[in-house]
Amino acid sequence: MFLRRILTLLITLTLGFGAIAYGQQPQTPAKDSGIRGEGTRQREGRSHEGMGRGGRYGFGKFRGMRGLNLTDEQRQQQRAIVERHLERIKPQREELFKLGEKRAQGDFTAEDGARAEALRHEIHNSMKSVQTEIENILTSEQRTKLEQFKTERKARHDEILKRHQERRENVPQ
Repeated sequence: MFLRRILTLLITLTLGFGAIAYGQQPQTPAKDSGIRGEGTRQREGRSHEGMGRGGRYGFGKFRGMRGLNLTDEQRQQQRAIVERHLERIKPQREELFKLGEKRAQGDFTAEDGARAEALRHEIHNSMKSVQTEIENILTSEQRTKLEQFKTERKARHDEILKRHQERRENVPQ
């Protein structure tokens, strides 16, 4: 029950970060020489799909933990790691939120944009360390199962990318 609450909290935070990250994007299109990459045209106007399932900050990587049959002790250790992580990144999250508010008010500068990107990078790196810490509490059998899950997830992801690429190539110009 408590693990479900923690995961709900993590998903909520992911959605919040996604909204902030989306708000950090420039409102006016960047001036370029008229040459645009194919991917740029495809991404414009598209919502951030998948943000609720992990999206940008990697919280979705915990989904594979459900099938590992963690012991109560492992669950407690996982909770402690996540709580410690949330406390550690609290200042970065708050600062990122303030930058999002500043952007909404129209007072956003290039330095603010660079700072927001640095904060997102810090949070991302912290998330990676959390994943490593949690993986260290697993047994070798659980690690093997988790690696299998990651491999399957990557294969599904690659297949989706391949289908998207094929669709782009088949679109008449």
